[in-house]
Amino acid sequence: MHFKHPEILFALFLLVIPIIIHLFQLRRFKTIPFTNVKFLKEVAIQTRKSARLKKLLTLLTRLLLFAALIMAFAQPYLSATENIKPTDTYVYLDNSFSMQAKGKNGELLKRAVQDIIKNTSELENINFFTNNQVYKNLATKNILLSIDYHPIKMDVNAVLLKIKSSISDKDKPASIFLISDFQSININAKINIDSLHNYYITKLQATNTNNISIDSVYIINQNNESINIKTFIKKYGKAQGNLSLSLYNDNILAGKSTVLFDEKERSEIGFTIPNTNSFNGKLQLNDGSLEFDNKLYFTINKSKKIDVTAIGDNNNFLSKIYTNDEFNFISTPVNLFDYNTVNEQHLLILNELESIPAVLTNTLNEFINKGGSLVIIPPINLDINTYTTALQNFNIGNLSSVDKKELAINTINFSHPLLNGVFEKKIENFQYPTVKSSYNVNYINNSSILKFENNKPFISQINVNNGLVYWFSSAINVKNSNFKNSPLIVPIFYNFGLHSSKLSQLYYTIGKPNAIEINAQLKKDEVIHLATVNEDFIPQQEITAKKVIIKTESNPIHSGLIKVRQNEKVLKYLAYNYDRTESDLSTIDVNNHFNEASNIIHIDSVNEAFIKLSDKYKTNSLWQLFLFLALIFLITEVLLLKFLKS
Repeated sequence: MHFKHPEILFALFLLVIPIIIHLFQLRRFKTIPFTNVKFLKEVAIQTRKSARLKKLLTLLTRLLLFAALIMAFAQPYLSATENIKPTDTYVYLDNSFSMQAKGKNGELLKRAVQDIIKNTSELENINFFTNNQVYKNLATKNILLSIDYHPIKMDVNAVLLKIKSSISDKDKPASIFLISDFQSININAKINIDSLHNYYITKLQATNTNNISIDSVYIINQNNESINIKTFIKKYGKAQGNLSLSLYNDNILAGKSTVLFDEKERSEIGFTIPNTNSFNGKLQLNDGSLEFDNKLYFTINKSKKIDVTAIGDNNNFLSKIYTNDEFNFISTPVNLFDYNTVNEQHLLILNELESIPAVLTNTLNEFINKGGSLVIIPPINLDINTYTTALQNFNIGNLSSVDKKELAINTINFSHPLLNGVFEKKIENFQYPTVKSSYNVNYINNSSILKFENNKPFISQINVNNGLVYWFSSAINVKNSNFKNSPLIVPIFYNFGLHSSKLSQLYYTIGKPNAIEINAQLKKDEVIHLATVNEDFIPQQEITAKKVIIKTESNPIHSGLIKVRQNEKVLKYLAYNYDRTESDLSTIDVNNHFNEASNIIHIDSVNEAFIKLSDKYKTNSLWQLFLFLALIFLITEVLLLKFLKS
């Protein structure tokens, strides 16, 4: 037998008081003279014996009455097992977008919240976890009604680690509930669970796992009058097409089409929009399944010119690539270079400088660290000391030797981001450009864009902090190479410039790291705000003279069009969308991913999970029995006092 309030049992010691009073109770008898006391003595002795018996019985019933009351207030109970009921309960409820799916009794998340509130009313010390919230020692369960869907889904192992780190008494068993649909996307391996705590794994099942999602949108081509975009619609399961897809510019309908899949799992739909002002787009459909992936926002902002400066003496070929319609191009010899303009540039090109001055090296190093892009084309004869110092400061590597052998440039890295979309197909047979001499470099870390026939890199990209460095392994002037006559030179240098500006993408994904360049000059104590109707937050930002690079990941938490504000001025719009990985409602077999153990229980509903907890630690309360006994003893005392004669 166990007691819910064992401290009350100390009151049993107070029962000694009436016993002591009874033992030391003294009475004085008055002597009355009488002629013949023989019969009176017999009556007195007999009366004294019956009175003593009555007092003893009354004392006993009162002691039993008070003892029964004390036991009742201590709330005794009998446990079905030898285990003591845990005092702490930890509940994880998955509130990701896949929980929008419909179950037998409605949306999985909303039904689970109702069941949790109903079944935890009598439990103490409830600790509640979602993907974005923690409620410790939850007193008011109705606060759970405010739980909303969250765009970032936690990994199950991360959930378990978070729960275990919050358990105060590590050696005491706790009841841990994991309630989710257990999508395949965030569970890759078997999950090992300890043997101390008791786990209740509740997998919620959707009645319909078919879904249609707006997957992505791209610009196919554009001219001065129009822009052609293409959107991809993806289906999961046996979802049917023939849905209406609408395109909006702000809230104005700009186009409409029908989604058809045929035998494919993906449908491509194109729209043509005018190339005038900025376009704040929204694609929308309704498939009757998940809601979060039925809208996709995007923005097309009027592009601003990219600032490019070439430092060297023979930059004419670059002026033909960086034309005025897209670039602000400056050509300058090294001795006339204006160092004050560095922070305004997106791309700097060192075009065959024989030496790199120390002041220029320091300026370029700062430029790269702040996110700038630098192209280095060495001359035929270079100052080994200044170049070695510069490469070391830029954290690129070291010049090792000069190769005087003529080499052909015959390998193109088609998968490199710089060449993405440049070639319609892989080109294998073309007139390879050549070089007469080249430099060998021991790179710290590089990715090759073009390679020589000996598999050594001709053009390498090196990521340095926030910036990029492109290194040519040889001079490209006509004395050393015919690369300038190659069809590769235009897309290579054009993309150097295009990739140097962190132009706004059509949209960004919530929950993934994003770096966005904003053209703005901020005064002291000014910052960039991102704002919607319901949200306003300050993102992480790096500020330079004429631009700001903002970084986002977990914010914003709602998809839509976001205003980029400097004070009250709207600089531009950005579009944020939810990650589409949850559109696939396929789930895991939890029996295969959780190790088998006696402390792990697999259940299909929230109600049954808490019933299992109740059954495991089921107790029989005895306080009613002791209260009934107290009543019996009270009645017995009354009867003794009334009917037992002294």
